[in-house]
Amino acid sequence: MMEETLLQLATKLREKAFYRYVMDRPAYQELLQAACEAEKGYYDMGLTKEQREQIDRLLEGREEAGEYELTLTYVAGLLDGVAALRELGFLDMFVTTGKTKEAGDGRS
Repeated sequence: MMEETLLQLATKLREKAFYRYVMDRPAYQELLQAACEAEKGYYDMGLTKEQREQIDRLLEGREEAGEYELTLTYVAGLLDGVAALRELGFLDMFVTTGKTKEAGDGRS
């Protein structure tokens, strides 16, 4: 249950980060445009209903797996960031053995 809650939270944070940092980037827009062109070709192929349903299930499954991978990668990036701050000693400036220190109080 805790993992599911964490993944839901991370998904929301990742989606917000996407809109802030990725959505308007030219390289992303080019990839999106290429995907739209491919989709047009897909609909023009004259596939049977069964063929189209099978391909749609394939694409949906890959998309869901990709979304899950993105969220896990986002969480890993957050954890790497915290680990880097700890390694560089930044966290020690504020937290030691579970107790919060006053910044600049000179106590260790």
